[in-house]
Amino acid sequence: MKITGQMHFAKALQQLRKQGVELADVTPAELYGLAEAARRCADPFREVNADAAGFPVRVCEGVWFWKLTIGASVWLDEVSPMLGGGTSPRYRLAMIHALVHSREPEAFAGLDTEPKVMRAVRATMRRIHATPEEVNRAIDVVLGLRPNAGGPRSRAADSATAADWASLCVRLETQTGIPAAEWMWKRSGAYAILAYNDLHEFARAYSGGGSAERMQDELDDAMCALRAAAAAIEKRVREVPHG
Repeated sequence: MKITGQMHFAKALQQLRKQGVELADVTPAELYGLAEAARRCADPFREVNADAAGFPVRVCEGVWFWKLTIGASVWLDEVSPMLGGGTSPRYRLAMIHALVHSREPEAFAGLDTEPKVMRAVRATMRRIHATPEEVNRAIDVVLGLRPNAGGPRSRAADSATAADWASLCVRLETQTGIPAAEWMWKRSGAYAILAYNDLHEFARAYSGGGSAERMQDELDDAMCALRAAAAAIEKRVREVPHG
């Protein structure tokens, strides 16, 4: 049975009552904080936000590159053969389109033939008022560089880690509560792999298959935050003079 935020909240209030703190003693602000802490316990990975997809890299005025989401990465893999492969100039232009629109699934809708892809790519390129050197620098920054490697990190390694992106996203949804579509389009592919691996390790630790140290993760932090919120309420109520 999945423990909901309401259940965590109710249990916290019950524990406070055992310590002599009634609901009437708790301020609205404290109730809100306690409810938020309880919600986080029920869904500890909800705090994953835009940082998961990485901060964007500015190319020029009004244009930013985002780390490749799974959706954008899959699209690049699909159009690569029709554009001459990963080393061709046309593929590079498609990658620029993918980096600009990485978190916008509608920007890839219907782009399944070379003419359609190139029309969309040219429209994107018309927005970029930057030198080739500036564009190259932004690409290197957003993709990441291997030390002294002289080229962007290969996406193939990430793809090999999870060959079936769709299944991975569905599993992440069931384990975190974050919709599969959000994992597909709002988180970087690299972060999705990291989250998946973390969840797998956490599950092993929780079931006794891993080290106890692995339990110190998001859920642990959430439970600590809930206990701290309840303790702060209890301390404040006890310090209020009665008379």
